[in-house]
Amino acid sequence: MRWVGRRVVDYLVLAGLIAAVVIASRYVGGFKSDGPVVVVDGDSLRLDGRNVRLHGIDAPELHQSCQQANGKSYPCGRDAKAYLRKLIAGRDVDCTLVDVDRYDRDVAVCKAGDINLNSAIVGGGWALAYRRHSLNYTGDEKQARQRQKGIWRGKFENPQDWRARQRD
Repeated sequence: MRWVGRRVVDYLVLAGLIAAVVIASRYVGGFKSDGPVVVVDGDSLRLDGRNVRLHGIDAPELHQSCQQANGKSYPCGRDAKAYLRKLIAGRDVDCTLVDVDRYDRDVAVCKAGDINLNSAIVGGGWALAYRRHSLNYTGDEKQARQRQKGIWRGKFENPQDWRARQRD
């Protein structure tokens, strides 16, 4: 009887390990675009039906406006989207999965050819380093701010604060 109990425990442990591998497989590894990449906004893509959020960055929301140095308003959310589209420019996109967020989007570091999209959009001044999730892009942000690139050429509201204000 003791032998049967040990066998049941062994099977339960094995089943648990298999379940863990299946669950973890979504969180590990990479994926590549097999078709056209849709740029949703400055930090989000759609690849082959997968919704992808670029890890560690936060771009202005699509309908967010910013101010130029002269005080004139401009659609910085749309400009961030256009900049990301320009970075991709028909290249295949390869992503390395980092996480899955609460909206069930894949959170990833993505490249278009040799261009790290996460780094390049922050370095171009069209997104902030999202410090709550990663410190990987703080250097890119500092350089963009110093060079007054993208949103740093005027005034803008932090995208996180803008979203919170829209919810209220």
